[in-house]
Parts: sequence; C-alpha cells; structure tokens
Amino acid sequence: MRRFTWIFVGGCLIAAYVAVSMYNKPHKDYASEEVAKSWAADELVAWYTSHPAEDHAQWQEKVIAVTGEVTSADSRGVILAPGVVVSWESGAAPEQAPTGQVSVKGRVVGFDDLFGEVRLDHARLTP
Repeated sequence: MRRFTWIFVGGCLIAAYVAVSMYNKPHKDYASEEVAKSWAADELVAWYTSHPAEDHAQWQEKVIAVTGEVTSADSRGVILAPGVVVSWESGAAPEQAPTGQVSVKGRVVGFDDLFGEVRLDHARLTP
C-alpha cells in the first residue's frame, strides 16, 4: 500500500509539471511564418468552392497572402470580395479601416460552405 501511494504522488507531480508547462507555452507567432502561397481573393474562393472538403485540409492552419478589394471593414477585420473574411491579429489592427485594394497575410481557419466564405485569422496588412 505504501509503495502505491508513492507511485501515485509521483505520477501526480509529473502530471502537474506537464500541465503547467503546456499552459505556459508561448503562442505561435504567425507574423514571422513563411507564406505558403499567395492568392487573389476571387481565386481563393473559387478554389474552395470547386474542390471537395477533403482537399481543403491541405491549406488548414497554413499562412497565406491574399489580395483583394475591401467590401466591408471594422476594427476587428475586413471582408474581401467575393468572400474572404479576415480577422486582425491582436494588436495588429490598422488605425484606420482599410479601403480599396489590400494585401493581407493570415492563417487559414477554414471554409464556411453555407456562406461561401474563406476565413483567415491572425492577419496583418502587408505592403
């Protein structure tokens, strides 16, 4: 019984150490990642609508660059025509809402087939 207690306490200490180290692990820096591919907004939406859902996984969680015309903008992000929804990275939102043709770099979250929108997050404006 005494041996079991020591094994249990040791296991709990190891589990606590792993939990604390995973909780305090730094977040991934998407701004410093290499761009996997550059797209025009209409090409990106066309690719997602013309390919089956199984093919979408190849771009999931990848950082891409997208160029397109802003149709809507606010402090949280922009929408590029014909349907790329971009959410700004925390602390990287531009002071003024962008208008016209813009280029952004962000992580692909996925494709919303109900609205026909590709979603990006952790995005920043690129020159």
